[in-house]
Amino acid sequence: MSDNVILGSMTQPGPGDRLAGLYAAKPVLRILAYTDEASLVQLNNVAGFGVGILRDLLEKNAPFHTDIRFDLVQRHGKGHASDKLTPELLAGYDQIWFFGIMPCDLPAQGMPANELTDPEVAALRAWMDAGGGVLICGDHSNPKPPGADPALDELLNLGRAIAHRVPRAGEMRVWEGLPDSSIQFSHNTHQPDGRGSDINNPIPMDADGFPQELILKRYRPFNRPHPVFSGKNGPITVFPDHMHEGQLLIPENYPAEVWPSGPFGQPKPEIVARGTDKRNGSVYGVLATYDGHAAGVGRIVADSTWHHYFNLNLFGFVSEPTVAARMAEYYVNLTLWLAPARTRQQAQARMLWWLSNHPVVRMAFGNPAADVGRTALGLLATVTNPATAADLAWPLPAPTSLPEDLTLGAQLVSYWQELNASTDTARGAAELVDEGLRAAAREHAAALRRSLAETENLGASIESGLRLAHR
Repeated sequence: MSDNVILGSMTQPGPGDRLAGLYAAKPVLRILAYTDEASLVQLNNVAGFGVGILRDLLEKNAPFHTDIRFDLVQRHGKGHASDKLTPELLAGYDQIWFFGIMPCDLPAQGMPANELTDPEVAALRAWMDAGGGVLICGDHSNPKPPGADPALDELLNLGRAIAHRVPRAGEMRVWEGLPDSSIQFSHNTHQPDGRGSDINNPIPMDADGFPQELILKRYRPFNRPHPVFSGKNGPITVFPDHMHEGQLLIPENYPAEVWPSGPFGQPKPEIVARGTDKRNGSVYGVLATYDGHAAGVGRIVADSTWHHYFNLNLFGFVSEPTVAARMAEYYVNLTLWLAPARTRQQAQARMLWWLSNHPVVRMAFGNPAADVGRTALGLLATVTNPATAADLAWPLPAPTSLPEDLTLGAQLVSYWQELNASTDTARGAAELVDEGLRAAAREHAAALRRSLAETENLGASIESGLRLAHR
């Protein structure tokens, strides 16, 4: 989308301008898609297990305040374990999406490093602790291949090799045992196509234009879904379907050395979307999230299957533009939600700059902060979804009861005052956001005190009114 949105402008101040330090350049979110099967997972729009359609939906639908770049790296692309995860590789990316196929190490077959090595796990942990985001995927389980460690379960999950040791994220999926690909023990989310096709078969069901309908967790006070499912025109309830998905797992224990705490407590994973099995009515977890930002580390999303991202399961949506648009929204939301906190702050600063310079919002300045906020929220509704607007209004990991129009409006008032100040240098975005949020808190507290005082006087008012009524 162009920087000139709805008559707005993202004009950059020139060198030496007092506002140059307040202007936020457009951040680029860089995704590393990591796989271990070059013959299957390819960066094109033709291969069934390709991710070309995913890449195109992401890059072509990037929001106006952020760019997105998507790369695919093959672990064994130039020989066995030729492209391991190193600090140098990870440093070039904001998030990593795991699309592995292999189940385990197979040393007897010349594949001793299918699984992540100790140095790779250490590199991932440091990178994730510094804010790197992770999408962890797999699929159903298959029989253990010959030469596998005898101590392993007889059923191993597709994608286990490069994913099960990923810090924190590896604990959010089942990697051994059921479900498998059998009709009896599979997790089938296929949506009937109305033509009588067998929902236990991948074709045409995986590749058709009939998505599954999700059951979304809702959050107070607005009954909204998780931000990854927030759509511009309502919650995103459609998703690619598959006949044998994997299984999510919510850990039973949270040792502090693995799952850190922050000032608001210890964040824990939760399932935010579920799918249904049309054969028997069973309900399965489809997507789980972990908000590591609340503890100063990276965020995680765990998915029941990478089929929700592969060409095969998106082919049918190419001719269904409404569904394709909804999926593009989800993929972009996922990218934004997994972004490191520092990058999200840069994107939010860019949106605040845009709003505070927009002619529609500028006409509202001089009115109460909540009125400014309502104007800004109306403008945001034309270019983004409610979750993105809510994150901008309250960019902190702790929940709040402050009204969104007030918190956003107060931040914009701080921006507007700084844009028109006569100082030699402008304050930074973080300081203005802090000032705005504190002003919103004070104004809301004052309003609550007035309301409380009015409530405490209701008794006398009621008594006076009753006396008048009975005269």
